[in-house]
Amino acid sequence: MHKYLKTALFSVLPLAAALCAHFALPSSTPLALPAPPPSRQHLLLTPLDSRPVCSTMVQKLGQLAGLNVILPPKAFLDNYQTPAKQEKLLQWLAYCTPYYEHSIISADILLHGGLLAARRSSATEPQEDALLTSLGKLHAGQKNGGSQAIFSIIPRLLVSDQLLPDRWYQYQLWRYSQLADMVRISGSFDLTQKLRETEAKIPPKVLYKYQQLYKQSDRFNEGLLQLAHRTPDLQLVIGQDDASPIGLPHASASRIASRIEGQRLNNAQLTYGADELATLLLVRHYLAKQSWQPKVCFMYAAPQTEQKTMPYTPAAVSTVLRSQLKLIGAAEAAAPEEADLVCYINCGDDDLLPGTKQIEAVRALLNAGRPVALVDSSANFAPAELLLPKLLNSSVPVNRLAAYAGWNTFSNSSGTALAQGLIFAGRLRELRRCGGSEAQYASLYADNLSFTAERILEDYYYQKLLHPSLRHDLEVQGIDPTDLSTAAKQQTTEEIQSRIALDAFLLLHENLGQTPFYEHNGSKYYLRNLFVSAQLPWSRIFEVELTIWPHIGVRKATE
Repeated sequence: MHKYLKTALFSVLPLAAALCAHFALPSSTPLALPAPPPSRQHLLLTPLDSRPVCSTMVQKLGQLAGLNVILPPKAFLDNYQTPAKQEKLLQWLAYCTPYYEHSIISADILLHGGLLAARRSSATEPQEDALLTSLGKLHAGQKNGGSQAIFSIIPRLLVSDQLLPDRWYQYQLWRYSQLADMVRISGSFDLTQKLRETEAKIPPKVLYKYQQLYKQSDRFNEGLLQLAHRTPDLQLVIGQDDASPIGLPHASASRIASRIEGQRLNNAQLTYGADELATLLLVRHYLAKQSWQPKVCFMYAAPQTEQKTMPYTPAAVSTVLRSQLKLIGAAEAAAPEEADLVCYINCGDDDLLPGTKQIEAVRALLNAGRPVALVDSSANFAPAELLLPKLLNSSVPVNRLAAYAGWNTFSNSSGTALAQGLIFAGRLRELRRCGGSEAQYASLYADNLSFTAERILEDYYYQKLLHPSLRHDLEVQGIDPTDLSTAAKQQTTEEIQSRIALDAFLLLHENLGQTPFYEHNGSKYYLRNLFVSAQLPWSRIFEVELTIWPHIGVRKATE
């Protein structure tokens, strides 16, 4: 052997040995856990759009809940800037609803073709009326004894980035929206003058188009409220997409709230958010089938978090959380000891960075055996404002979390974490009531950990760490991250796959696989391996679709 090669080899060996020792996992025997029994309950989902968080993620939560969530054929759904085939979707629903016990239906994909399409154009009155008639027929045709939920979204405050020349006037439109709402509330002459000055800075066609979005939305939502009034067994939910406490979306929400209260529509609710509404309606259906009203205790990382208003959210954190509890049919508990689920909420910003106090609070809850759902939100979308990386660095057993979510907006995160946490708590309750076996418990814990690992890899590793650097790298190469060619998409997908696979390896060896995720009678169940597949569902890098394959092991008390 060449002396220089020999020297290099001997210098590398200690490093390799140190790495192997550092990344070593506790020994365990590979185990194939029993597959869950086939779902006896089936429901239809017409999603807000085809993004994974609105479609396949709801399916995965359905599997965790023992529900078979059936999506429309992919060819009928939208694909980024190509709207969904609305007529095909209506035909699919008309054919399927008589055979299934429950349907969750997005009105926006049927009216506009998806959320992005809804931001760029307004439907005509004949189109609205035709859809309202079709929705009434769909409800009448639902399987005997079945139920139906419809959700609709108030347009967001900011216009679509893809809409030109409208987005050139983003600031003026935002200012106009807020001034118009303040004038509506106060009638102030000074504010009216400022409103007129702002209007003059916006081309009439652009302003008209922006105003029409809300006029169309108000008219259609009024039609949905009338439908809910005529059909008391229909559940209607109207959400607010990326809004603020003041503006035209708030004006629309105020009118809807007054209408619901005035007519005492117990089957209609105004809430916050958009992407997570199908998930919350799924949990509502699950809890109703279980005839169970769980209790949730909210614990805040800091006292000021409760009344904090996060970006793109039109209400305080506590208001959003209580609205979501009402939507799913859960109740609030005063203390962790009284709760079926503890929801720990971190909302970091420049002045409120999580530290030792928050780390030890979560550790104590997990050590006490509490089911904990962690809502990990960042005002500036910055890793330093998140609690999760600090938990990982402090060896807190994150694999025992009942749920985790850290989306880019608070209501998305809280809705997802509440949904996963309550489904997990509900399935544990089912096993206790029927005397489930150790293998069934271990299988449930493993399935829930798989979902948690996917959320950690997407919400933290991809969105907070990988996505910003990937965007920078593409722009340096002259590639638009929001409009990838076929070749660029393939190349970018390969890059994401390699980097997220490394992240999964580190997550496994530094935390998830180091401690048992479930223990019973001396038997300890470990995560032995974590494989991940990454795909870009659309020709942009904003969202990624991950699929997780966990490998499980067990160490018996006698070993």
